[in-house]
Amino acid sequence: MASPRADVSDRLEISVAPGGKVIAISDLHLPPERTTVSGRSCEVLARRIGAEPGPLTVVLAGDIVEMLAHPGRAAADVLDAHDDLCRALAHVTEGGGQVVYTVGNHDGDLAWDLKAATAVREATGAKLCLAADLVMPSGEKIRVEHGHQIDPYNCFHDPRNPLDTPLGHHIVREVMPKVEWLGRDWLTGAHEMADPADFPSFLASRLVYRKLVRHLWWVILAPIVLFALVLPQVGRIGNRYPDTGRWLHDGEILGYGALVDIAIMALIIAIVSRRAWTNLSALALAGRGYSQNSAARERADELIGQGYTGYLSGHTHHPELHAHGDGFYGNTGSCTSVVEAIDTIYGMPPVYLRTQQLSWLEIAAAPGVACHAQLKSARVELPGATRFERFLARARNPHAAAPLAVAAWPEGPEWPHEGRHVRRKRPSSKRKARKAAEAMRDYPGPR
Repeated sequence: MASPRADVSDRLEISVAPGGKVIAISDLHLPPERTTVSGRSCEVLARRIGAEPGPLTVVLAGDIVEMLAHPGRAAADVLDAHDDLCRALAHVTEGGGQVVYTVGNHDGDLAWDLKAATAVREATGAKLCLAADLVMPSGEKIRVEHGHQIDPYNCFHDPRNPLDTPLGHHIVREVMPKVEWLGRDWLTGAHEMADPADFPSFLASRLVYRKLVRHLWWVILAPIVLFALVLPQVGRIGNRYPDTGRWLHDGEILGYGALVDIAIMALIIAIVSRRAWTNLSALALAGRGYSQNSAARERADELIGQGYTGYLSGHTHHPELHAHGDGFYGNTGSCTSVVEAIDTIYGMPPVYLRTQQLSWLEIAAAPGVACHAQLKSARVELPGATRFERFLARARNPHAAAPLAVAAWPEGPEWPHEGRHVRRKRPSSKRKARKAAEAMRDYPGPR
């Protein structure tokens, strides 16, 4: 059994070099076997880290190594499968930079498992801790935490106790695998939801689009068969047997009546589906969307009141950068697959699409100048959605396909705009990317 005494500090104070940069990432959830999603995340981040010429401090803000969903697998297996990112991080420390790893809830074993903590330290050169204070060249301090300790469902009473298992641990290991197994043909991606509390709405949406709609093909097929096959024959019979005109006329009336009945049935089914989604989605278990960051915002206000300039966290998979008084709150988002609700056309229930989120925060530390923070974000569409779901949600994803700056502090703009959740209707990704690029042109700090 691994030693319960891993060398993990409660809080580290990290001095950022003048003219350097901080790159903060979190929630990669790297699995023991490399996947398309985890490989893309490592490749993008390794390129970004390797492209920085100046002094660099990389902050791994928790949930980097996925240990919760893969009990019994060694951290070394995860690191070996993603050695390109490990090499990039090790190169930072070899060049005089710093790598700081704040432990989260999915990699909470690092706080007590000496073998796992040693594997991470040797592969990346990281200093492990539960929280970190970044001290900028101008004296500003920024607190970094993963954020699970302010989440009542995922917080530890004693993070160094291997027997301390929050409710979220049992959901990840025991509940979600059974849910996805029972609904393996239509509930895939449930464990990747960006809003776990939104599960009732997710369930209702999948019922409508992957169960009900899939079996209503006959509503469309019946009229096509009627018009394509029956009606031409009716005309031929009428020409050959003139005395049957009255009967054929009555048959046509019955046929059109059947079409009206089918249309009414389809309308009723649509209304019932909408009502079912509305009623189920009202059963949200907690705050949705960016409201999941509300506890972190309160934490930011508390720390800024104590003299800190900013507060960085992850955990919720919702990237954010907002001014708070004289400071800011930043959420790194994630670099993994997420399932989020996207509004659809004509008031239909939202569709839950699986995409890969790529987001991180960068902080410039120019000497003698106040620090500047920047949020970069992107979404990459992943397979799994039905054609009908993609049709309803087309051009409604507010994110760009490649990482770009979407927010900056203190100059602005902020993200998300007006605190909206992604389920609100927004411009298309191309228009959003163009607006973000225009807003960032006047940003004076280093990119």
